[in-house]
Amino acid sequence: MPSSHFYAIRLAALMPLTLIGWQTATAEDSQFSRLVQTTAVEFSVSQSRDAVALASNNVAVLPQEGDVAEVAVPQPSPSDEVAAPAVVESPVVSPAPCTCNGACCCTKKKKEAATAAMKGAFKGVFYANDFSYLNDPCYSGAPLFGEGLKGLHCGTVDVGGEARVRYHREQNMRGLGLTGRSDEFWLTRYRMYANVHLTENIRWYGEWLYADSGSETFNPRPIEENREMQNMFIDVQLTDSLNLRGGRQEILLGNQRLVSPLDWANTRRTFDGLRGTYKGDNWTVDSFILNPMQLDVKGIDSTNRDVQFWGIYGARGETAIGNLEAYYLGLNNDAADFDYQTIGGRVYGTGAHGNLYEVEGGVQFGENAPSIGGNRTAGFFTGGIGRKLSLCTRCGEWNPTVWMWYDWASGGEDFPANRGDDSFDHLFPLAHKYLGFMDLFGRRNINDVNFQFMTNIGPRFKALLWYHYFFLDQATTPYGVTMQPYNSTSPAASKDLGSELDLMFTCILNPRTTIALGYSHFNAGDYYKDTPNVAFNGDADFFWTQMQMRF
Repeated sequence: MPSSHFYAIRLAALMPLTLIGWQTATAEDSQFSRLVQTTAVEFSVSQSRDAVALASNNVAVLPQEGDVAEVAVPQPSPSDEVAAPAVVESPVVSPAPCTCNGACCCTKKKKEAATAAMKGAFKGVFYANDFSYLNDPCYSGAPLFGEGLKGLHCGTVDVGGEARVRYHREQNMRGLGLTGRSDEFWLTRYRMYANVHLTENIRWYGEWLYADSGSETFNPRPIEENREMQNMFIDVQLTDSLNLRGGRQEILLGNQRLVSPLDWANTRRTFDGLRGTYKGDNWTVDSFILNPMQLDVKGIDSTNRDVQFWGIYGARGETAIGNLEAYYLGLNNDAADFDYQTIGGRVYGTGAHGNLYEVEGGVQFGENAPSIGGNRTAGFFTGGIGRKLSLCTRCGEWNPTVWMWYDWASGGEDFPANRGDDSFDHLFPLAHKYLGFMDLFGRRNINDVNFQFMTNIGPRFKALLWYHYFFLDQATTPYGVTMQPYNSTSPAASKDLGSELDLMFTCILNPRTTIALGYSHFNAGDYYKDTPNVAFNGDADFFWTQMQMRF
């Protein structure tokens, strides 16, 4: 593996681009700023624009789909991520002049909408990115690195990507779960994509991923290294409402509790198969049949034909009770010989008195693996209520956001147990987004009572404080994020798993470049102290820092 100096050099190599991003976001009219923005950032722009105000919403950005710059802590998701519909973007054209009886008609509201579109241009999956704000005559933001790569070849080609470097220091948690092993290492990831409109109704999308790990003592986790084509598919717009996609593709559904590209991982999750999307005025229906990819770090990834993932996912916005989602998902595993179906739904929104709410749950049924036998009945539930506060302080109004959550996923009574037993199976989720940043537990045989506090610190900084208390549903064993049992030798002597405290700070250098750092501590409960044959019975700590730039 390369030395830590090698990764430090990689990190340093990103700093000039970071400095460019910082100057773009802060400088206004100086001659040097115009020179940097014109020659190093956007060769197609001849003069600087006014500086863009940064996002001010109280959302603490999570490192994960998303992804420091985009994926938020659990809360009502934006409409573009409700069902991650297949999108064929309109060709980029030169913006028409904005005139209204001879005068400019760009109101403050329109300018704010254009700025918001710029900040939200990158999605949880890059094939859904939307750079239409570049054609909006009401957008007057400063040039951002990479904008000149959008709308190439008469508006039919977009090119872009991401560079990300993250440092881990893990104490007593290297591996899966609480292990007693400690390590420190660097994770590096590069993504490059091309989005090509072949005709008015056909587009090709390709995305390459390079993920590497270095300076570790122990072997990397399976999600830390890969070099592979992450996406490569053809979209065919059959009608104005119906799109068909075939090929290798990431998939993101709802708020990623069950289906996610897993952005926190250095490698991202992807599939081979078919997907159809039908979009109505205020609703979307996705249907798909997919096979997950089997990673091969030294070779070419192969399609896992033993596992079939299929389903229907519908979403409708702005109903009387909020935004609604409903889904039917199937998972067949021929190798482990089990067959699951999951029926569930989600509702979220803002109440009449400003309260935030989200509820999601489902039931899971099918056939267990032969070693367990019989039919299965399992389920999960998540409920949360929050509020954006308005507090008067000496420095002015303060608007932190608070949430209270409860997560439950059923456990089976069989012991020893494994994937294919009676416990709930979380399918292909982003567990990191919900069950603690240390990733000690998966959504299986688990209860999690947790509280969040999120706030802005000035215009560029955000902070998150998150407390979890975990306990088992059944007195068997906790499961990791891979759905494997933590202890297959001795059943639980106590359901008390312990508590975790997560802290995270995010600095937004500009809308495309962020720096984040976090610290987490796990206080082991009586399960680890009283149950025989656990791998480790002490506490654990996790420190990380990350820089990410998108272009």
